[in-house]
Amino acid sequence: MGRSMLIICSAALISLGIIGISTSKTGSLLSQSNVNYAYETTVKNAAHTGIQIAMQQISEDEDNTVWIKTYDESNPFKPNVDNPVDSLYTYAECLNDCENNDYFDTDTVRIVGKASILHGTKITSAEVSSVYKMRKFASLVPKFGGALQLPTGYKTLNADGSAHEINGKADHCEENRPPIAVGSDEIKQDLDNNEDLVLDGEVAVDESLDYEPTDDLIKRLEDQATIVNSDYSDPLGTPESPGVFFVEGNVRLTGQQSEGYGIMVIRNSADMDYVDEEGNTLEIRGNFEFNGLVIFENAELFDGRGTPTINGSVLVGDTEGEQDIEIDIGGNIEINYDCDGEQYARVAANNLVNQNKYNRMVSYEGISIDQ
Repeated sequence: MGRSMLIICSAALISLGIIGISTSKTGSLLSQSNVNYAYETTVKNAAHTGIQIAMQQISEDEDNTVWIKTYDESNPFKPNVDNPVDSLYTYAECLNDCENNDYFDTDTVRIVGKASILHGTKITSAEVSSVYKMRKFASLVPKFGGALQLPTGYKTLNADGSAHEINGKADHCEENRPPIAVGSDEIKQDLDNNEDLVLDGEVAVDESLDYEPTDDLIKRLEDQATIVNSDYSDPLGTPESPGVFFVEGNVRLTGQQSEGYGIMVIRNSADMDYVDEEGNTLEIRGNFEFNGLVIFENAELFDGRGTPTINGSVLVGDTEGEQDIEIDIGGNIEINYDCDGEQYARVAANNLVNQNKYNRMVSYEGISIDQ
């Protein structure tokens, strides 16, 4: 009995010893795994931090590509940050022609951040590669959803006379637009039943049509836009240099303003007259052509009597928050969707507000451990 008990006790002690050794090794492995994970997390975070600092500098770069052209793989940027890593640097790779793109192409750039840390005899390194696309200020210009865009509700639309020229088709543009885009089926039905309105296509319903983003655009532009007020006599932009113009108060334009290019915002309570070459005072709606985006802040001001021509798009808003508003396009007004007009509007916005905003498209993380 005594011998048996001794054998059992010895076996138990041996088993417990094996279990203790196994548990000790497991704990050691877990501890080492946690240490490795901590180092990996540290270098990855450092690499991401380097990229964030680089993007901040790019955003502040007024010439758009100075930073990108300066810091390449042979001359990386080394941010000065309080970080436990031993090495941290970033550099840029232009994925397309960042220097020569025009306003309508999107610059794409890859920013690479690398960081490493020495612990014992090992070096843990991380490489983070993020691809960004530039979002220039022109992206805030609303897409031309139609020749005439009515995101707000209204009571009536008077289209007597010869107000037939609302066209969404342009032979030189790759895509056409509906003649009128509205925000609800109810408004579409009302326009479809308007016998005075003759269009080159059907009224389109776009439930996403909203004036609020345009309101935000106006707020961004108003501090730097050209104010057109009484006796304004300068040109209203050119094809080579379209502008942003805010019409305020009572305005008398001269022969130099028979046409314009870019963005024109007709502000609340604005009123325009046009003085022709013979000195006759006409309503602005009598002889005027604008190429780009025309925004009426208050739909009640949209009185299209006369023979104005707008090549691009007209966007009618309602800053007063009224629901029962009347729009009058009775006359010979001509509104033509034009992709060139859309580009004039985008160039005008970019020329006025120089910003470097980038959207991150994708990121890749890589970890390496060298003995």
